Amino acid sequence: MIAAAGKRLHFVGIGGAGMSGLARVMMARGARVTGSDIHESDETRRLRRAGVEVHLGHDPTILDEPIDAVIVSSAIDEENPELRAARHRAVPIVRRLHALAALLDGYQSIGVAGTHGKTTTSAMIATILIEVGLDPSYLIGAHCPGLGGNAHLGSSPLFVTEVDESDGLFLGLRPSISVLNNIGCDHLSTYRDLGEIEASFLQYLNQSGRSVLSIDDVLVRGFVGRSPAPLTVGTSTDADLRATRITPRRFETRFELTVGGRRVGSVRLPAPGVHNVRNALCAIGAAYLAGVKPRDAAEALEAFRLPHRRFELLEENGVTVVDDYAHLPAEIEATLQAIQDGWEGRRIVALFQPHRFTRTRAIGPEFGAAFADADTVLVLPIYPASEAPIPGVSSQCIADAIVAATDADVFRIGSKDEGLRFLTSYIEPGDFIISFGAGDIWTVTEELSCFLKEGSFCAS
Repeated sequence: MIAAAGKRLHFVGIGGAGMSGLARVMMARGARVTGSDIHESDETRRLRRAGVEVHLGHDPTILDEPIDAVIVSSAIDEENPELRAARHRAVPIVRRLHALAALLDGYQSIGVAGTHGKTTTSAMIATILIEVGLDPSYLIGAHCPGLGGNAHLGSSPLFVTEVDESDGLFLGLRPSISVLNNIGCDHLSTYRDLGEIEASFLQYLNQSGRSVLSIDDVLVRGFVGRSPAPLTVGTSTDADLRATRITPRRFETRFELTVGGRRVGSVRLPAPGVHNVRNALCAIGAAYLAGVKPRDAAEALEAFRLPHRRFELLEENGVTVVDDYAHLPAEIEATLQAIQDGWEGRRIVALFQPHRFTRTRAIGPEFGAAFADADTVLVLPIYPASEAPIPGVSSQCIADAIVAATDADVFRIGSKDEGLRFLTSYIEPGDFIISFGAGDIWTVTEELSCFLKEGSFCAS
């Protein structure tokens, strides 16, 4: 019903990456789409340019006009005034992932899941399918410059979607092909512990037709005999699709691809790090199960461009400035290792903005060793997202953990402005500056890149 042409759909929290993409696809299917969000953003501006009526702020009078369904993200509080108005008017309220499940019905769907790497892998799969001449639909959790956006309604029966496990609703999806990159401890406001996270991912795999498992991850490897007809990928010697002779070259990585122990070709991946090689193997594996020859998939990856905020280069002029969305220990560790491998001898200065009080309370000490490859670390205050502060929880525990586990020079910074002032006086020619975090830490490195280009700060 919600995906039918002619329906009017209102998206609460439409500026979110997943919501904006879903809105675009629904509009392409003929629905009349409106939406609301608290703040203006690049996504709300893009949606307006596409013809979507976007309201800033949450106004219950929006629901005065006839609406067939309200689509809502899990980040929206149940007491949101628009949701209250929808309940009062008996307008159906549909969770984003439930809407996605209905949308995927009838497609040969490829669902990409895992604790990290989902966005990049999804974009890689979409790139491959496009480059080999198919026209897939896709929904990806970030703006993808190489794809022209984060969503597209294609003409082929293939539909690639990033699958977010954060609220547990992903178990309503039953993709034709499931991809599982890795498993980590996260979203402990939804899951009791790591065991429950594992069980949810296993259920997800068992609801799929085929699966691609990245078996370099020890927990994913444990699913090999417990999931349907898995295709295994990785650098491990027993992987069905394997990468060997991995060679880092700054912003690209080269490797040899073998299938069933037989070499099929060389791959030039325009992304740094072994972690992106693993993402690429997942993408090649998913494309293979969808009917694409591995050699063709490997060659197609040369056209890949990293999504927004995934190792995004902001400045390269004596000082390298990069912004990255990584906000979990394993992601940060992998990215810093990629810098060490690709930019040998550079001083690495990392800025970290922890994301959410609940995450910091649950795994704060685990961030310590993740920064072992950094020379200097600036730890900023926690970005709360939608959470209220938790008494006694601050970024101090992360700073202390980094001091205890590494030889890095660690500075706890009180604000983004203070961090920017610190950097402008601290950095030296040849430094590699990288910001980490899922919040708004990117504004600091963006300002820094302007300072380096122009010798003055950009206008806010």
